[in-house]
Amino acid sequence: MILCGYLAGAQQASDASLQYAQSITAQDFEAHLRFLADDLLEGRETGERGQALAALYIRSHFMRLGLTPGVQAENSFFQPYSLVKNRINEASISLGKKTFQYGADFFSFGAALPEKLESDWVFVGYGMSEADYDNLAGLDLAGKNVLLLAGAPEEMPMEQMVRSWQKRVDKLNEKGASNIFFILPDTYFATLSRFVSRESISADKGEKQSPTVFVSETLGNEMLKKAKTNVEKLTARLKDNPQPPALNFKKLNMSYQADVQTDHIVPTNVLGYLEGTDKKDELLVITAHYDHIGINRRGEINNGADDDGSGTTGVLELAEAFALAAQNGHRPRRSILFMTVSGEEKGLLGSEYYTDHPVYPLENTIVNLNMDMIGRIDRKYEKRADSTNYIYLIGSDKLSSELHQISERMNQTYTQLTLDYTYNDENDPNRFYYRSDHYNFAKNGIPVIFYFNGTHEDYHRPTDEVDKIRFEKAAKVTRLVFHTAWELANREERIKVDKAAR
Repeated sequence: MILCGYLAGAQQASDASLQYAQSITAQDFEAHLRFLADDLLEGRETGERGQALAALYIRSHFMRLGLTPGVQAENSFFQPYSLVKNRINEASISLGKKTFQYGADFFSFGAALPEKLESDWVFVGYGMSEADYDNLAGLDLAGKNVLLLAGAPEEMPMEQMVRSWQKRVDKLNEKGASNIFFILPDTYFATLSRFVSRESISADKGEKQSPTVFVSETLGNEMLKKAKTNVEKLTARLKDNPQPPALNFKKLNMSYQADVQTDHIVPTNVLGYLEGTDKKDELLVITAHYDHIGINRRGEINNGADDDGSGTTGVLELAEAFALAAQNGHRPRRSILFMTVSGEEKGLLGSEYYTDHPVYPLENTIVNLNMDMIGRIDRKYEKRADSTNYIYLIGSDKLSSELHQISERMNQTYTQLTLDYTYNDENDPNRFYYRSDHYNFAKNGIPVIFYFNGTHEDYHRPTDEVDKIRFEKAAKVTRLVFHTAWELANREERIKVDKAAR
C-alpha cells in the first residue's frame, strides 16, 4: 500500500528505476557466481591463471552490454599494474654460536628481507616522531641498520601497535634507513608470527623501501646484549625521555643468510564505462574485488563465493541494469565506472593502483559504492526469522552526511533492509572501514559506502562455496546499491563532502 502510494506520485525516472532494478535477479546472480567460484578458476589468486580467466569473463560481460572500455586511451577494459612476488625459501640469523630461524625467531610481513647487514646499527627507541615525543630528532640514519622497540612509552594494545608501524616505517624510510628491525614482545611475536607466510605479493612502485624485519624479544635481547643492555632497561629509560641512548654495537657480530625468490607479476583491474548525459564529467565508481586467495598448502581450492564472488557478481548485475536503462532511453546524467579490482587480498593493491593512477579525475569522482561479501548471513542474524533481510553499511556518513541520508531514504523507499551500522563505529576493533577497496577512495576525500554481510565460519576457507550463498539476499542488496547509484547519478546537485578524509 505504501509502495503503491509512492509509485502514484513518483516521477517517470523513479518509475524507470524500479523497472531496471527488477532486472537484478537471484537467477542471474547464481549463473554468474557459479562460473566465478568454480574450481576451474583455482581460487582467483592475484596474478595467477584463475584471476586472468575471471578478468576475461568480466570483460566479455561488459562488452556484451555495450559498455565503453574503461581505459579509453588504450581502448581497453584492462588496467594492468605490476606487483612483486617474493618467496622465502630459507633464512636464518646467526649471533656468535646461536642461530635463529625465519618464522620461529623473526619474520617479515612482506616476505622481503635485507640483502645484507654490513652497515652500522643505530637504536632509535620506538621510532616515533611526534610533537610531544620524538625519538628521531638529530639522528643520522642514512644507510644505517635501525633497531627499535615495537611498542610505545605508554602501554598500547596489540592492534593499535600494529597500525602504528607503517607510520614509523615511512618516517624511517624518509630518513634513509637501510634496514629496519622491530623488537616484538614474545607474546605478541607468538601471535603475529602465526599469520606470516613465506610468500607475499606487494606493490612494485619502482622506489626502494627499507626491508622491515620483526624479531622476537629473545632475539632482540641477544642483539642488545652486545651493547650491554636489554629490552627491559630500554623500556624504563624511554618512558619519560624520548632521546634514545647511543648504543655501541661494535661487538654485534651478526651474520645473515637468506634464499629469496623474486618474480614480477602483472594482474589487472577490469573497467567498464557508461557515459552520462548532461553531467557526464562527474563520475560514480562501483567496485568489488574479483581476486581471492587461491589454493592452500593442502591443495584445496578457496573459491571465495562470498569473498568476493558475490560483490563481483553484484557489479555485473548493476552494469547490466544501467546498460539496459541506457538502451531504453534512461541513460544516467552522470557517468558510471563499473570496476572489479584485483589485489585486494594482498593489501587493497588494485584499488590503490587505480586511485594512484586514476583513469578519470578523482576530483570529478563523486562517490564509490563498494560491495565486499554480500551473499551470506553472519552469526548475529542467522537465528532470526528475517535472517537474510539485512546488510552492514560502513562509511556512508564518514565524509558526507548527505550520502548517508540518501542511502537511508533509498532503502526505506525501495528495499526495506535492516541497515546495521555496528561496524561503522570508529571504535569497532575489526576496523573494517580500512579493510576493503572503498578505503583507497575515502582517503582521497571521496564519499563511500561499503556493503558487507559480516564474517562467517567459511571466511577465507575452502568451504566458502556457491551452494551456501543466499542469492535472493545478494540480489536485494544489489538492488539497494542500484537505487542509491540511480539517485546519485541523476540528482541535480553533486553530494556535498562535509567531513574531513580519514
